[in-house]
Amino acid sequence: MSQCWQQWEYCELRQEITQGVMHRQYILFYHAGETSQQVNITNRENAIAQLGLEGWEMVGTSGSFTQDSSGFRIFFKRPLAEDDES
Repeated sequence: MSQCWQQWEYCELRQEITQGVMHRQYILFYHAGETSQQVNITNRENAIAQLGLEGWEMVGTSGSFTQDSSGFRIFFKRPLAEDDES
């Protein structure tokens, strides 16, 4: 009997900060075997709400908002649709 594993797709909401100033805020979508897709955003809270509506689940964070940080990242995943599986 063959076992089927759940496959996932991932995205990252990234906010780049240098010396306390936000420079860029965008979402990167990662797809296996493809170049990541970048979408610029202006409002992090609305972006998080929209990702939730689209089935994305937050799975982790990295970084901080301090002046000397490179920024803050929020990672999301959702099940890969069956017709998207390779």
